[in-house]
Amino acid sequence: MLDSKSRSLLASIFLRTRKALEGRPSGPMKARIPCGGIDFVKLREYEPGDEVRHIDWKSSSRSGKVLVKKFMHDQEISIQIFACTSPSMFYSSTDPFKFEVLIELATALGWIAINSGNRFSLLKFDEGAEQVIKNASSEKQVQAMGAILLRPKQPCKSLNPGVWKTLAEKQMPRSMVFVLSDFYEPIDPALFSACANRHDLHLIRILDPREITLPDAPDILCKNLGNNQFRLIRSSDKDFRNQYLELFTEHENKLVGLCKSKGVGFLRISTSEPFLTSLINYFNQTFKGY
Repeated sequence: MLDSKSRSLLASIFLRTRKALEGRPSGPMKARIPCGGIDFVKLREYEPGDEVRHIDWKSSSRSGKVLVKKFMHDQEISIQIFACTSPSMFYSSTDPFKFEVLIELATALGWIAINSGNRFSLLKFDEGAEQVIKNASSEKQVQAMGAILLRPKQPCKSLNPGVWKTLAEKQMPRSMVFVLSDFYEPIDPALFSACANRHDLHLIRILDPREITLPDAPDILCKNLGNNQFRLIRSSDKDFRNQYLELFTEHENKLVGLCKSKGVGFLRISTSEPFLTSLINYFNQTFKGY
C-alpha cells in the first residue's frame, strides 16, 4: 500500500503516450476538465464513473443504449496493467519477494493513472489473461489492487493463452500497456511486434538479486514451484556461476534488443532496490521530450 510520502513522489508524474492511440495526439494527457471541453467529439456508451449531466438523453432513447457526450478536452489514455501471477513470481531470497514488489508497482501505476485524470484496467496473467478491474478511476479501486491480486487463482476466463495474444486481439482497446513480470518465458517476435504496433507498450522486469548474479556461497537446493521438483544450483562453483551469468546476460540482451527494435519501453527492477525511485526515473527518462 502506498504511503503519503510515496504518493507525493508520484504526484508530479502525468502519463503521456509516445504515439497516437485511436487517433488521439501523443504527449501529456492531464486531468480531465470537470466541466467538459468546448468541442464535441462523439457519442459513446456510458461507463461507470461518467457524469450523469453528460448523458445525451435523446440519442439514448433512440438507440436503446445510455450514451454520453465526449468532448475534446476529455481525451483520456486507456491504461492497461498486466500483472504476472506465475509461480516464479513468488521466489525470494530476500524480503520483499518479487510478487510483493509487483503489487507495489501495479498500485503505483494505478495511482499515477487516476492522478493524471485517466482510467486503468488490471489483468492477471499466467497461461492466460483475466481482467480483474475494468476502467477504474477512484482511489478506492487503487487501494483494492493488492487484495485482488492476492486472491487465490481462479480458472482463466480468457480463451487466449498468453498475454501477447490478448494484447493483439482487436477487442483489446489501443492502450498504454504496462506488463509486469520476470519474463523468463520465450516471446514470439511476430506476435510481440503486433502488440507493439497496436499499443504504447512498456515491460517492467522484476527480479530477485540472486537471479541476476549467483552468490559465491554453498550450493543451493531450489524447488521448482511449477512442477515441485528440486534442482541443485552449484553456486560454490565459479565456472557454474560464470556460465549462469552468461546465460542470464544473453537472455536479457535478447529481451532488451527486441524491445528496442519495436520501440517498446523496458525497465528492470531488483527486489533489493528502491523500486519506486527506479519507476520515477524511468518515467522521467522515457518520456523526456514528449
